Amino acid sequence: MDTVSSRGESPLERILYFIRDIGGNISRAKSSVEDTFVFVYSFLQKQIVLVEHNKHLEIELARLKAENNILNNQVRELRRLEAISGFKESNTRFNLLGAKVIRREPSQWLNTILLDRGRVDGVRPNMAVINENGLVGKIVSVSDYTSRVLFILDPGNTVSAKVLRNNIMGVLKGNGDGTCSLQYIPTGTDIKVGDTVVTSEASELYPSGINIGRVSNINSKPGETFLEITVMPSANFSDIYYLWIIR
Repeated sequence: MDTVSSRGESPLERILYFIRDIGGNISRAKSSVEDTFVFVYSFLQKQIVLVEHNKHLEIELARLKAENNILNNQVRELRRLEAISGFKESNTRFNLLGAKVIRREPSQWLNTILLDRGRVDGVRPNMAVINENGLVGKIVSVSDYTSRVLFILDPGNTVSAKVLRNNIMGVLKGNGDGTCSLQYIPTGTDIKVGDTVVTSEASELYPSGINIGRVSNINSKPGETFLEITVMPSANFSDIYYLWIIR
């Protein structure tokens, strides 16, 4: 004969209730797991979309940077061509022949270059070479279609020069380090940092009055007869593209 619990439930009913409660908990747990899975899946999908979007942005940014570099180079080239054209028009004093740099000599990279003008163009050794900023060097060898230039930076190249402010004359010589020295200026001479140095009338190779550079340092040593004067050339020798040969 069946018995009834104090709650009015039979043992069988209590077992059924227990099983029902377990099933409900399992169902709620299952629902929670499913919700978590859906959240994680949705989050990962969004991350994948963001990663792809970032990749496209990086590609687009790289493209824009490349286009910007091209435009900047074109602007610089245009300005350079404008300066070149204007320089020849404003320098009617000289018979100028334009020449492009086609190579830097591998043996003396800093001090010599090869131009695309030669004997057929009327180029001869010892002709002066300039750009819009000042004196660059001289022609040292010529073939039919090319010529080689020795920079004023080279220790083997000397130029008769003077200080523009007071016509004090000396000899300019390359130091081999991107600067030049103005030599044979006696100690006590009126020379100042910032003075402009140009070619002098005493030069047999270079026409007078061509800008060379500015005095950047002066050193007077006790007992020495001459000043040690450093000149920073006006021409930028690391960015030479187009030059003028004075014929």
